[in-house]
Amino acid sequence: MRGIALCAVGLEKITAQEIERLGLSVVDRRPGRITFAVEEAELSRQLATVNMGARTVERVLLELGRFHAEDFDAYFEGIRSLPWESCCFKDSRLHIDRVRSHESKLAAQTSLQAMGQKAAYSRLMERYRMREMPETGNVVSVRVYMDRDECTVGVDTSGDPLHKRGYRKRVVTAPLKETVAASLLFFSGWNRKYALLDPFCGSGTIAIEAAMYALDFAPGLMRRFAFENMPAISPKIVDETRAAFEGKIRQDVDFEIRASDTDPDALNAARGNADDAGVLDWITFEQRDATEAAPFSERGHLLANPPYGNRLGTETEAEAIYAALADTRDRFVDGGWSMGFITDRIDFGETFGLEPDASHHIVNGAEEQWFHWFPAKR
Repeated sequence: MRGIALCAVGLEKITAQEIERLGLSVVDRRPGRITFAVEEAELSRQLATVNMGARTVERVLLELGRFHAEDFDAYFEGIRSLPWESCCFKDSRLHIDRVRSHESKLAAQTSLQAMGQKAAYSRLMERYRMREMPETGNVVSVRVYMDRDECTVGVDTSGDPLHKRGYRKRVVTAPLKETVAASLLFFSGWNRKYALLDPFCGSGTIAIEAAMYALDFAPGLMRRFAFENMPAISPKIVDETRAAFEGKIRQDVDFEIRASDTDPDALNAARGNADDAGVLDWITFEQRDATEAAPFSERGHLLANPPYGNRLGTETEAEAIYAALADTRDRFVDGGWSMGFITDRIDFGETFGLEPDASHHIVNGAEEQWFHWFPAKR
């Protein structure tokens, strides 16, 4: 069996590394998808581990199987042959919510959805000895990928997207996804031995994700997942896995994280979110303009999601903010700090007045972003 970890395009390398750090074996890496091995005897533990512990994964699918299908007869029989009873009860409602076809003879999404559900129900009715599916129980979401006539079928084990940790109940304009915020920590190489500042903190996502990472606080501990309603899953093992993650949370570590914003409403939202995440005592929030920011430690990282000018303000206003950061830039880079900014501009460095050492391209749904990295002068 295999699992498929979905992530924003551009995060594949760090997501694969993260999955391996969680103790699983990566077997394939494609744009936006990391496939990892799953042992049937360890299914409950491994699905729980990735869903609860991965910081950059957006969703986890369980690959029920893959097969060759050049026509609908082969597609129907292939779908029907899969072990649907491992993830569906006799009253579950199965929904194929997404179909992707690439260079395949079968490409009609609605037909693939309808025939796929019919084939899966045929298998389930036979196994449960029923004439029809009542569809009164839990919803089981499925994704089908057709790639050069090879069909891969994945069952969603996450439910809500994994960026929905459960703590961000207060949202300001143009928030950064939690999974993308976590990726900035990995791109920059940040860990708790460095101080961290976010001078455009908004709802506090970067600072909160950093505090959780520094405390070894698994991101999925505050929520539940779709796989917990699958027949093949052991609730006892899921509880054991959750308890193991809880046991790893550190309280004996020292680190300094500060977050600031000019908007008092944003700061109130950020404090409330940090409190709900259980990390409020580990973050210092201040009302301050980013141009007034200065290093407060011998070495550290400034990571920020400044206004883009599309959802918040205008493009001209955004460019003025970037240009006004010149003095801030010099204070931090000359002061031994590294800086990273995520924006929707590939040419951010031109307005900022300094070319980045690296720019990581991230495609997050319909949104394109670049993380620009400026290492400290040594």
